[in-house]
Amino acid sequence: MTTKPMVSEKERLELAGPEELALVNAFFVMLKTAQYVDSNNATFQTQSAKFYLAFRRMADERGRVSIKISDGRIFVCDRLVRFDSDGLVRARIVSDVWQSLGIGGVAFDDSLDNRQIDKFVHLVATIKLTERDHNRIAERLRELGIEGITLFGMEQKTPQPLLTAEKRSFLRRAARATFFRAISVVEDVMAQAAEDKEVDLSKARRVVHSLIDQIAEDESSLIELTSIRDFDEYTFAHSTNVCVYALTMGVRLGMDRQRLSDLGFAALFHDIGKIKLPGDLIRKPDAFDENDWAQMQRHPLLGAKTILRNLKFDRNVARAALVAFEHHINEDFTGYPALTARRPTNFFSKIIALVDTFDALTSGRVYMKKAIPPDEVLRKMMYQMNIKFDAFLLKMFVSIIGIYPAGTLILLSTEELAVVVQNNPENLARPVVKTVGDRKGPHTEYLTVNLMLVENAERKIVRIIDPKKYGIDIKSILLSDR
Repeated sequence: MTTKPMVSEKERLELAGPEELALVNAFFVMLKTAQYVDSNNATFQTQSAKFYLAFRRMADERGRVSIKISDGRIFVCDRLVRFDSDGLVRARIVSDVWQSLGIGGVAFDDSLDNRQIDKFVHLVATIKLTERDHNRIAERLRELGIEGITLFGMEQKTPQPLLTAEKRSFLRRAARATFFRAISVVEDVMAQAAEDKEVDLSKARRVVHSLIDQIAEDESSLIELTSIRDFDEYTFAHSTNVCVYALTMGVRLGMDRQRLSDLGFAALFHDIGKIKLPGDLIRKPDAFDENDWAQMQRHPLLGAKTILRNLKFDRNVARAALVAFEHHINEDFTGYPALTARRPTNFFSKIIALVDTFDALTSGRVYMKKAIPPDEVLRKMMYQMNIKFDAFLLKMFVSIIGIYPAGTLILLSTEELAVVVQNNPENLARPVVKTVGDRKGPHTEYLTVNLMLVENAERKIVRIIDPKKYGIDIKSILLSDR
């Protein structure tokens, strides 16, 4: 039997308790395990037993147990589940698998035994469909003689209308104001900390919340600003870029506002330790020698100490200090500072380590004296995925940034120069662009072109263009209302 999941606004506000959280976490771990081993495997059997025990307790009390995905959120028996950081990753992985199959949720009757559930889990974990169709899976359940499992189809989302030119222009102006205010706030906080003064964090918290609101409404307007590179004091812009990237990932992961606030605050001040290093070192135009690197590698520890000494202690500050300390420690525990005992880094640190690397390599500042094109940086990072970065987070970041990040200058096959405005998730190689010039020179009016549309099929991206090489002021283009 199949039906559509319906979750009312009243039900959305009812939060799951520890029983629901334990059940859904056990289910997700079991589903993930089933992707790699068969049902007779000892590891799978252990996970299956944990889930069945949690299911049995709940089913004996309620008679029917449901797990649904609605608007990217997870509901158990129509109660919203709030995950910790590791749970968020598991939930996102399962959500992606279900979406690829057309599943919006599942309900288990109390008549089910563990063998039937095991068969269902292995079916969902291993089945390959040419198109999203949960009815095909329901048909296979009937063929296997499994009754008592109801599949829900995916919610039919109302297509979002395209932004009008006026609305797009308004959002871009708002994004610019928020972005440059964030840079100013970072500069003020670092200046106060450099003089060992107690820092007023009220402005920092307000600007983080403004960034969260902006990203939730229109992430591309902020992401395109991260491609501006000609700042005199790059450290402040870099910290803002890292904050934008990190918050965008947090929003995609479904973090609640409190967790987003913690993440954004930590991102803004992950590099605060650099204020304790010699200015000549930060601004050094040449490649670092061994002594320079030894000094630079002190900034994570200096950052943690600075945050704890100069910022009034609370949850935000504690998390920020930990991220400042850990953001150069890799997944394989290389990097710096060296740990006396290996332990997993904080989830926020994993996010910020990833986006910090991307922005540093594409900027050509401090660590790399020559900027690397973003597509090449992403290839390098993917190659090192299982060594330096969390694989799931890196794949998510690539889906956000795309092959051609917003703000990238490109050459089209029509000999037009264009700036990438936003990515098309369905095809990262065919973004929305804004044509800004051609062989005749710069355009007086810019034309927005969606390369996914059939009428633009002849426009293909030839290569990324270095704006400096051709004397093109990418900053003025990005800040223009044309």
